[in-house]
Amino acid sequence: MSEIANIVDQLKRIYEGDAWHGPALRELLADVSVERAAARPIAGAHSIWEIVLHIAAWENVFRRRLEGHPADEPEEGDFPPMVETSQEAWTQSLAKLDGAQEQLLKAVSLLPEARFQETVVGEDYSIRFMLDGIIRHNVYHTGQIALLKKA
Repeated sequence: MSEIANIVDQLKRIYEGDAWHGPALRELLADVSVERAAARPIAGAHSIWEIVLHIAAWENVFRRRLEGHPADEPEEGDFPPMVETSQEAWTQSLAKLDGAQEQLLKAVSLLPEARFQETVVGEDYSIRFMLDGIIRHNVYHTGQIALLKKA
């Protein structure tokens, strides 16, 4: 398996299922209600909904960086706010997450491995370093959601 195929496989497993660390992100979110998504069971912590919006926003930043565009913090902010807490808004947030994941996977799958050692535009690290970071970012926040569901 090529390095790119391996990275894409890891990102899919973390997101869709059969992840080595436990439940994948979408598996964890499958039974999350609007009320639970918006809840703050731990004082001072982000809600599940805010983490979902955060992951989606940063996946768009990572994708833009892979496409060669300088991108700092997401346009909507590091942890975008929940604008409203309706079922429709929650469904839209999950669709936004799915779309960001799909676009990121496409960008990663089109990336030639010869670019791994290139420096990310506007940053001081390599594309390979960022790819590893994307995986860690998603596992970290998936773990947070798992803990919030237990709180």
